[in-house]
Amino acid sequence: MVLGRRAFLTVLGASALGSTAGCLGRERVVPADETDAEWPSVPSIVNVPEDAHTVTTHVVGHRGLDDVLAGEPIGVVVANGANSSTEVTISIERRDLFSWTSLYDGRHGLAAPTRIDFILRNPATYRIRLSTPDHEAEKQIPESDFDCNDKAYSLVVTDEEIAQSSISTTAGCGF
Repeated sequence: MVLGRRAFLTVLGASALGSTAGCLGRERVVPADETDAEWPSVPSIVNVPEDAHTVTTHVVGHRGLDDVLAGEPIGVVVANGANSSTEVTISIERRDLFSWTSLYDGRHGLAAPTRIDFILRNPATYRIRLSTPDHEAEKQIPESDFDCNDKAYSLVVTDEEIAQSSISTTAGCGF
């Protein structure tokens, strides 16, 4: 009887590991040059300076064959639109069942005007926090925003505040 129980538990453990094999590590954050990053097809974001140079692009998560109907990735821009350089702290978290999971925490010195881009690939609820020595802001992106439309959000440091904006295509998402 003990052997049957052990065999059952072994099979159960192996099947649990096999069923999660495609899910583990999906929320990696990698520089865009290490993966096939594609920025959402949206016009310029209103409050991001037109002459802002992209310092780096990070890709959050990856897509597999099982993500065919997952919706379009979402772009997030963190930019310095102030008149001088500033130190920023960026935090990106994903909402799990009962808590937030940290995916990215970084400190950057951003010259004016520069930007850091993030591409969120996996549908989930995300929280982006941005802080400078003088200001703090938070933007939540609901999982429902991962649909057939291209979207981008921005958090832009100005001399007075951290301004937020968004832009989206309106494809109509009907099947």
